[in-house]
Amino acid sequence: MALKQNKTSMAAAIAAAAGNPPIPPTKTERANAALPRGTIASVRVGAGGIQDIDTSLILPWGPKDRLGIELTPVNSGAEANVDLAVLELAESIKDAGGQQVPVLLRPSEEVDGHFEVIYGRRRILACQYLNQPVRALVRTLGDKEALQAKGLENSSRVDLSYYERARFAREILNQGYDRSEAITALAISKNTLSQLERVTNDIPDDLGDMIGPAPKSGRPKWTALADALRKEVITADKAKKLLETLNIANSDDRLNGLLCSLTPKKEAQEVRPAPDVVIKTSDSAVNMTIKRAGDNEAYTSWLSDNLGQIIQESYERFKESAEE
Repeated sequence: MALKQNKTSMAAAIAAAAGNPPIPPTKTERANAALPRGTIASVRVGAGGIQDIDTSLILPWGPKDRLGIELTPVNSGAEANVDLAVLELAESIKDAGGQQVPVLLRPSEEVDGHFEVIYGRRRILACQYLNQPVRALVRTLGDKEALQAKGLENSSRVDLSYYERARFAREILNQGYDRSEAITALAISKNTLSQLERVTNDIPDDLGDMIGPAPKSGRPKWTALADALRKEVITADKAKKLLETLNIANSDDRLNGLLCSLTPKKEAQEVRPAPDVVIKTSDSAVNMTIKRAGDNEAYTSWLSDNLGQIIQESYERFKESAEE
């Protein structure tokens, strides 16, 4: 099968997400009404190998799997959203003397002479920014085969965050695929799919978008936020307002800042065992302060000379009691 033959290139590629698929370009007159729809693009399939494809002929397809990246049909009159990641990739392609890893396309059955992207949206946008064609493999794939191909390259991709995987899983199910197909596409277990679903069920999309992909944050942090929202420790509206006040650029730091706000800091406990001696105990440290003045100056000097021995003796007693 073409899918198996291209497994290596699929696993090497970096996919980007299509958002909810925009309305395709207005259908133009068929170049040859006697041919079945999609025949013109299908001719490129027969050519085989890697081909140069005009980026203006490429349409989005499939479940969204990455935040902040959207392929916009050039015919719609809207400009593509070129974010920092795309600009960096464009610079990399330019420095390397051209695009090294091809994208995967399939002929569009809706618009003659056009293609749908299975994976490689960032590369398409980068080539579009550079005003050059994109190098692509063109294969005739059904929806299930295309989803498996997209899932295969996702499973090999190291920069897709846990939250993006959760959103991708939800998009797969929302587009009518069953759970077994989602599990196969993502190469995950039933339990993992359930964990991903809990995150997207409890964290509203607009809040997740405000936080961002948080590539360094895994399941525990996202689950902690989901649990807090479900148990109403914090509301989504309050969380969004808090993120606005934090004004943090990094998505991992935004998530961490939000989680830190859920656990109020305990006030340090204060003990005064002797005149002008204050011991403060918190979750993170024990601090002792002694005023070196007045009547207490002699005691402070003595304690300074003997504190090391006192701490050592108390530590030995602690070890003995712990062993009992």
